[in-house]
Amino acid sequence: MHCIRVHRARRAVHCAAALIALGAAGRTAAAQQPYPGYPTYPAYPPQQPIPPQPYPGYPVVPSMPGVPAIPGMPAHPPVLAAYRLPVIAIAQPTEGVVLPDDRPVAILRFAAAEALDPIDALTLQVLVDGEDRTSLFTLAQNEAWGRLSPADELLIPGQHEVRARICSTRGACSVVKATVTVVATTSLLQQLGAAGERARATQSPSRRTRVLGAVLQAMRVLIK
Repeated sequence: MHCIRVHRARRAVHCAAALIALGAAGRTAAAQQPYPGYPTYPAYPPQQPIPPQPYPGYPVVPSMPGVPAIPGMPAHPPVLAAYRLPVIAIAQPTEGVVLPDDRPVAILRFAAAEALDPIDALTLQVLVDGEDRTSLFTLAQNEAWGRLSPADELLIPGQHEVRARICSTRGACSVVKATVTVVATTSLLQQLGAAGERARATQSPSRRTRVLGAVLQAMRVLIK
């Protein structure tokens, strides 16, 4: 019985040793074989470049036949006339009238030339010798008046250029220019006094003639 057991143990040892040797041999054989690698694919021939083609352009749209002209109507629409400019003028002082240096007052009048293009009174601008005097003027419906110089500033006697500008609501503008003569107040009073003396001198003979005619007429009545 003991011998049977010993024989079985030895046989198991020999089997195990044989299995270990077989596994080692298999691993050695596998290690010695080369790796097959990835499969290779066939190479494609190089592609030839496609030459650029010109753009064919947009398709041509066939033209539509023209509309026949209506008898009695013009072939082309009429051209509308341009808007007329507004009107502006210096009403006072008139030509030949002088202004005193202490009260140089001017009056401007303006009006629209088109019924659909009224005056924009806020665009009024008044320049005296290039200086803006618009703030000294008072606006009304169709006119404006004011001084050509501030109350505490006298204009130098002589000629002064007055320039006025006004526009319509559409933007059409008109400009007027005038030369105004200013004299000193003392000189103006002297001129008025001399003119009054000349007027009285010319009127005295006529008055005497009227008085003499009235006396003669009364005498004729009394004689009758």
